[in-house]
Amino acid sequence: MKEIKINLKNPYSVIVTSTNSHLNFWFEQKKVGKLFIITDQNVDSIYADYFRSFEQKIIGKYIIKPGEDSKRIEIILDIYRALLKNNVDRRCTLIAFGGGVVGDIAGFVASTYKRGTNLVYIPTTIISQTDSSVGGKNGFNLDGIKNIIGTFYQPNLVYIDVNLIKTLDYRNFKNGMAEVIKYGLSLDENLFRFIEENKRAIKEREIDKLKYIVSECVKLKAGIVERDELDLGERHILNFGHTIGHAVETMFDFNILHGEAVAIGMVYESYIALKRKLISEDIFDRLIKILEYFELPTNINIDNYKRFKDIICKDKKNVDNNIKIVLPQGIGRAIITTDVKADTIVQNIQEYNRRLL
Repeated sequence: MKEIKINLKNPYSVIVTSTNSHLNFWFEQKKVGKLFIITDQNVDSIYADYFRSFEQKIIGKYIIKPGEDSKRIEIILDIYRALLKNNVDRRCTLIAFGGGVVGDIAGFVASTYKRGTNLVYIPTTIISQTDSSVGGKNGFNLDGIKNIIGTFYQPNLVYIDVNLIKTLDYRNFKNGMAEVIKYGLSLDENLFRFIEENKRAIKEREIDKLKYIVSECVKLKAGIVERDELDLGERHILNFGHTIGHAVETMFDFNILHGEAVAIGMVYESYIALKRKLISEDIFDRLIKILEYFELPTNINIDNYKRFKDIICKDKKNVDNNIKIVLPQGIGRAIITTDVKADTIVQNIQEYNRRLL
């Protein structure tokens, strides 16, 4: 077991392990009473017995449909009603048991129900274990704009059991690897090299390798969140691949998974960096090769660039109509800039796609 402290005004721990046995110990240590679980249909069908050792504490469960379509106000309101029906009070702990969608919804509900209830994340995917469960961001989509409504709300605990990754289908496994690669290329050269050197073992889901990459990503994110909890500056570095990636998700009605869109976004944003001589062809090629090894997409055909540009211009990270984008600067380093215009982004995407013909 590895414990990583998140030192904020309301500090908490991230536990990285490969069993659920430490969870019961934490519940007893913190004198946790009633539990209400928010999960999705896929996770519940596989892990219905995950909480068997403390099922007497569970007073209710809400199961959503998997996928981005569940991140809407109607689902949020229905969960509130379920909490009221089960007499959930502020001493109760909400358990977010699932991937990023479950975490986003449960986090928003916990932050707003009775002005704040206890919250424990038990992320079940790589993308949620390495990224979305840490840092307190949550929210839902509105009018096709991703995460446009949300709050910052830190949990009481993030409990990461990497064994849960074992049952992921491969599409969702590689979906999470896009975020791991993002951390390596933009923040930590040693992590990027570790992924390159251990790609086969990671792909085969060897537990020790999974523990390592998850722990390293959590430590990287923890350091940044501690310095910029409310996402006002430095934390934007975590959005490498996301400016274009979020636009891709929206453009294709979320039929492309988040990590797949981020992989595409990393390629196009790295191509912009290549054109600006921030990275070399060798670094660009290494990114393409590791993404392709995990069978992640590295480009996409866009048939309506006007709509695509409009989506980018509505990104929630933009300030004073300036597009905020992250560009790699070597391996393990990146910069946040607002001097890349929407037209330039589109031109570079079109140029790179022509390069592949």
